[in-house]
Amino acid sequence: MEVNLKKILLVTLLIIFIFSCGDSEAKIIEPLLTNTTIEFPEEELDDGAFGAIFRNYHDDSVQITVIMLRDSIIPDSSTLDFCMGVDAIRNGKGVKEWTPINFNMNMISENNVPNQNDHPNLISYNLPVGTYLVMLMNADSCNRENYDVFDVTRNKSYEGLQ
Repeated sequence: MEVNLKKILLVTLLIIFIFSCGDSEAKIIEPLLTNTTIEFPEEELDDGAFGAIFRNYHDDSVQITVIMLRDSIIPDSSTLDFCMGVDAIRNGKGVKEWTPINFNMNMISENNVPNQNDHPNLISYNLPVGTYLVMLMNADSCNRENYDVFDVTRNKSYEGLQ
């Protein structure tokens, strides 16, 4: 009787452990890329902890950079023109106020992804509150089609640390 009770207790604890380790709130977004355009699907993220699978629908690899523009929300950031800074970054110059998160990351073409369950363009982020810009690195000129801006309005991991 004691052995059965131990087995039941062990199985119960194992089941509780397995279900408590899962993160049902994990969010995966899928930005779309070509050699001339980038579409980040969210203008505002309510949590900076998320994953992104960059879907590159161009035949060749595409390079991107993710930059933190400011560690607070820039009002109306989706209507502002950031081309001066984007061009500076593309020409190898830094922008003092901007912080690179991922610089010149190579996103392979969807045609060359061997296994969709282990996607090479999957990046996991844990970004603090702020305004971010994701841009194509090899575009010929700057326009709103080859960069996108989004805000992170909250990050549970950073709350209470300030």
